[in-house]
Amino acid sequence: MAPEDQSRQHSRENTIGLVSEAAATGKTAALYEELSGERGDVDDDLDLSKLWLMYGNDPELLERVWAHMDYIYNDGSLPYELKSKLSMVVATAMNCEGCRYFHESALENIGVDDGALEDLMALRIEETGFSPEERVLLRFAEKATGNPHDITDEDLAALRELGLSEAEILEIFDCIAFHVYTAMMQGIAGIVYPGMSREEWTRPV
Repeated sequence: MAPEDQSRQHSRENTIGLVSEAAATGKTAALYEELSGERGDVDDDLDLSKLWLMYGNDPELLERVWAHMDYIYNDGSLPYELKSKLSMVVATAMNCEGCRYFHESALENIGVDDGALEDLMALRIEETGFSPEERVLLRFAEKATGNPHDITDEDLAALRELGLSEAEILEIFDCIAFHVYTAMMQGIAGIVYPGMSREEWTRPV
């Protein structure tokens, strides 16, 4: 269900603590500096969102989650733009406002048309004007996010018919599953909620 069809909810009073840039020390501070340099390339407001300040409680976990995200977007054989579109589908299907704000900025930054982006954020995948191949992948992402057990032999056959290798299919699975994970983490922690503002997500402390 698209976010505009859902009732707005309020933030929780009891959320996980966040480690601000000012309070960060040692490995956490070093990783924050690295993150700021990399994420600021997308949008200066989105370098150290609540997501990363949450992980600041555990620098070892922060390092691993950041390394995984960095791998998703900067390695592998599938293009950055495609993986950003897949991520937006997951963010929308999971109703993760923070995720949507980041991927919106990323897609705008690489020149995705405003109308296509609006349709993508509303899960109107057929109206985006993206290629037929991309639409197959985006529909797959939406279905897998909703319930991975709904994926059928035919769904996987459709991916293979696009000429994707097994490694590329695994790359798609990983991109989808990782963003389900980050959306769930933020929701469980109470740092993201439906209807939250961009400013609240990007400037939490």
